[in-house]
Amino acid sequence: MSNAQLLQPAERPFDWTHLVPAFPPPFEGVGSYAQALAGTLAAMHGQTGRFLVGDPAWRRGAETGGAEVVSLPARSPEALFRLLERDVPAGTILLHYANYGFDPHGCPDWLIAGVEAWRQGAAGRLLVAFFHEVAASGPPWRRSFWQRRHQLRLAARLARRSDHLATSLPVYRELLAPWAGERGIAVLPVPSTVGEPADAPPFEDRPKRLALFGGPGVRGRAYGPYRDELLAACRAFEIEEICDIGPPPCAPESLGAIPVRSLGPLSPSEVQEVLLSARVGFLAYPPAFLPKSTIFAAYAACGLLAVCAWKGAAPASELAAGHHYWMPPAGRLAPSEIERIRSAASAWYRGHDLGHQARWFAGLLRGEAAA
Repeated sequence: MSNAQLLQPAERPFDWTHLVPAFPPPFEGVGSYAQALAGTLAAMHGQTGRFLVGDPAWRRGAETGGAEVVSLPARSPEALFRLLERDVPAGTILLHYANYGFDPHGCPDWLIAGVEAWRQGAAGRLLVAFFHEVAASGPPWRRSFWQRRHQLRLAARLARRSDHLATSLPVYRELLAPWAGERGIAVLPVPSTVGEPADAPPFEDRPKRLALFGGPGVRGRAYGPYRDELLAACRAFEIEEICDIGPPPCAPESLGAIPVRSLGPLSPSEVQEVLLSARVGFLAYPPAFLPKSTIFAAYAACGLLAVCAWKGAAPASELAAGHHYWMPPAGRLAPSEIERIRSAASAWYRGHDLGHQARWFAGLLRGEAAA
């Protein structure tokens, strides 16, 4: 696709322009969330959406589902501003802000400058920022420690320029609060991007199968530094097969004596089918950040017993080990305890499912309060 094609105005006006760091394919949590949200906004509220991808290397694939998607010709404030001026002269941008998605160092100066220039233009422009990330942290010997201050400055600029703010974690809301003024900051844990089945089979009716879903990084951790925890989960729940879902690199052929079936990247409906036929979903992820994980959301929505493994510090979270998920090396669970955990995770999920989220965003265009 040439730059000239990219800069053509949209054939029809859209209610929402979703500005995302990446878009399926490949598997990408933020882009998948935007895609699922846009579909629900259209189905439930008649509000149409298109996608602007911040990765110039993105190429269309079958997974777009017919959505209108264009990518930037270059990551620069000028390229972004020209495209927004042409395609969104008056309308609403929903910026799915994941700073490391838009820049490998987590400092997307070009993005903030381009959006600021657009927001200062003609009347009738609305900017909604969903902060999937705010700023990184780490010890002094890591680059993230030295970049944090600049990342916070960029987040502050975006928060001040936005008309409405939302995020997935209370800790992010606390970081954003000094720049929000009198505006409320909604906390919306991310929903499942592989659908929300109306009925999930009982634990005992499912095959003794464990699902491992996600991108190469999260699955690589499971087979690498968290291999012992993965094996512990397989022993605790008598797992006879592991289903690996996601793009390469491929999983091992087996984990000990347990065969691993590599399914590769699948469509959302195919992922849901696999999850509904598994008992356990494994995720090596910081527990305090589970509300921003579309993988954990998919496990909860599909009724799996979620297993979360993490060796670092585990700050307080609205999700608790032993209540919403099982954490190795905890002991085996009685059937009643398994059902209690699955029910608690499901109830938590239903409080912010795609329907709830779509109503909140749809209300913004109707002029309803955003608290």
